[in-house]
Amino acid sequence: MIRPTRRFYLIVGLLLVTAVTATATGFHLFSSLILILLVTIGVSFLWNWLMIVGITARTNLGNTHIESGSSINETVLVKNRSIIPKYGLEIRDLTDIPGYKGGVVATLRTRSSSEFTLKLTSKMRGQYKAGLIEIANIDPFGLFRFEITCGVNQEILVLPRIHNLPEFYITNADLSGDSSIRKRSSTVTPHASSVRDYASGDSLSRVHWGTSARMGKLMSKEFDLGSSSEVWIISDLDKSINFGYMEESTDEYAASIAASLSKKYIDSNLPVGLIAYGEKRYFQAADTGAGHLNRLVEYLAMSRCEGDTSLESVLSNEEPLWTHLTTLVVITSSPRTQWSRSLRALARRGVRPIVVLIEANSFGAPFNTIDVLSDLNAIGVPVYIVRKGDNIQDALGIRSSNVHEMANKYNKE
Repeated sequence: MIRPTRRFYLIVGLLLVTAVTATATGFHLFSSLILILLVTIGVSFLWNWLMIVGITARTNLGNTHIESGSSINETVLVKNRSIIPKYGLEIRDLTDIPGYKGGVVATLRTRSSSEFTLKLTSKMRGQYKAGLIEIANIDPFGLFRFEITCGVNQEILVLPRIHNLPEFYITNADLSGDSSIRKRSSTVTPHASSVRDYASGDSLSRVHWGTSARMGKLMSKEFDLGSSSEVWIISDLDKSINFGYMEESTDEYAASIAASLSKKYIDSNLPVGLIAYGEKRYFQAADTGAGHLNRLVEYLAMSRCEGDTSLESVLSNEEPLWTHLTTLVVITSSPRTQWSRSLRALARRGVRPIVVLIEANSFGAPFNTIDVLSDLNAIGVPVYIVRKGDNIQDALGIRSSNVHEMANKYNKE
């Protein structure tokens, strides 16, 4: 594709003025100027065409799943199939990754190839495209810009950053067997953990026939109580409470915290579910395992803080999911007190709420998220406070034991 620059239109305007003047005056000098301008335009066009003709390229992205703040090193192999050397080739990826402005300038000898590396860094989670590159050249007079595209677009998924949370305190429902440590049971449960020698009085339903056949004697199944609690994480994606820019926004902090907590709970063998109301409802049922963690993180990566559903409405809509076996983790920057009253009602039913408050005022919001601290203190909810610039690992290792003192601290700041 050829793109005339602004300077080209200035030259065309000068050419027209010179032509009119030459016609009106008949001076030979103006005719020579017209010839010079036409030759300049022709040489510029020919230069650009010669610099682009015979150029081909292919790209290799390698890993297409990265964490926010990480980079993909895209390898670009550019070949010059022409006998004409190429000078001043601008090579860049036409990715839609926010804030990307990278590229290289290359020179290629006759019938040669060169390999370049483009560093694609994304500071925001999301699904983007990369792999389609643009090779361009501008002539020495700056009249034309020739552009060609090579390669094929591929999907890139930028995942929220996951932090290790060694100091984050895990609260389990206060029930027998409800723990990240599985306990033996003398009754039949859905959780078979091992086998043992058959004992007098064992029912036939306890016999593990496959093991008995291999061992040549009756073997009975052992059962345990399992991990009966569930953890549900709610990430508040109400667009009215999102402040900040790029990676330093309440939305990005919330996604990173949700992903980090998901890993923490799943590593403790607790089933984790996810709910977020963004431009649509994001939902993942509670489950365990590395595969489930990957699904949760990918869901968070694709979520957008474009919702118009308030947190109290989310709690009301999803209330039937939670029982007295549920630990409910709420991540929000909302200053509204209505959602804290919804948590009070859930706590009365035995749900164990935990709140991570992202202090929106530190991100430029005109309100203070910590205004809800007194309400949370009244129902005894564990609270963690995260501000702009905080180390998330450290912030989620400091649990507020006295919310009034915490509120006074942040109000003074």
